[in-house]
Amino acid sequence: MGNIVNIAYQGGTHGNFLRFCIDRFSTLTPELEGTPFTENNTSHVNLNYSGSVNRYHPSELYPHFQNTNEPHILITVDEEDLLFIERWVTMRAGDHSVDVSEDLVSVPHDFLDNFLWNDKFKKYYNIDLTKNSIPKFIMRDFYKLSFIDPDKSGLIIADKVLRENRPSNTFKFPVSSFWNKNRFVDTLQKAGKQLNLKLDLSDTTIHDTFLKGLNFLDTKHRASDVIQAIQDKQDIDIKNLDTVEQAYVSAWIEKNHEFVIVPLCNNFFNTTGEIIDWLEHYPQHYKAMNPNLPTFNNIPNPFHLWNLKK
Repeated sequence: MGNIVNIAYQGGTHGNFLRFCIDRFSTLTPELEGTPFTENNTSHVNLNYSGSVNRYHPSELYPHFQNTNEPHILITVDEEDLLFIERWVTMRAGDHSVDVSEDLVSVPHDFLDNFLWNDKFKKYYNIDLTKNSIPKFIMRDFYKLSFIDPDKSGLIIADKVLRENRPSNTFKFPVSSFWNKNRFVDTLQKAGKQLNLKLDLSDTTIHDTFLKGLNFLDTKHRASDVIQAIQDKQDIDIKNLDTVEQAYVSAWIEKNHEFVIVPLCNNFFNTTGEIIDWLEHYPQHYKAMNPNLPTFNNIPNPFHLWNLKK
């Protein structure tokens, strides 16, 4: 007997929780007891699942998907999701618990099987991640580059490939729908209707528990608030920004202020007032075309293109 649905997803995009919800709420499967939450607040507890809801990480190789003749849900990632998801994906995906806001970030060998960082850090920073840790200023720069040019983000690259090659009977489930209960229930209802999953969503309190365990949900918009303060020339304290948020703010600064590059050092700005002063007094003799930006005045940036060829 086939699966009632297959859930295809990238690591860290809540595929296990979605599997739990469909197995719990579908009237096509036996009653499911227990909750899926680990001490790390992920949904990785091995319950007595029905076996009718398959979930898996698609292959990097064509055709990418399994059981292509069966119904599918593809959890999708958009550019606007990157800031939030990058803040915790290294902690939650695979329960690797890698905190990228440490002064020195060390990654275990099995982490490198799921996160394809090794070649990138060797190419751009001459760091062998199998032997060395990552200094905070390098970690920030790594994320900054992906925010400057989201098309280079591994999450976005993989998402585009999966959307283009998805099986014919596939419901696209935005990862952002997980982060709001009303939107989650609405999206799950639509998926159930399209794929005939026969869901009973009369009690969805389990999602409240999911949200309580989701890292950084209460500060989801903090980096955007910092950018607004810079635009309004309002001085606020920003010492609580984590490394990914610092990278996001750095990318915004470089994309919106010509000829400046945010300093590479472990310590970041303490207040938006410091950023405003730094931008106002950035020395003229240091200003030059930023090689990080793919375009300049809407035309290809020759310095960026040259940098890619190195």
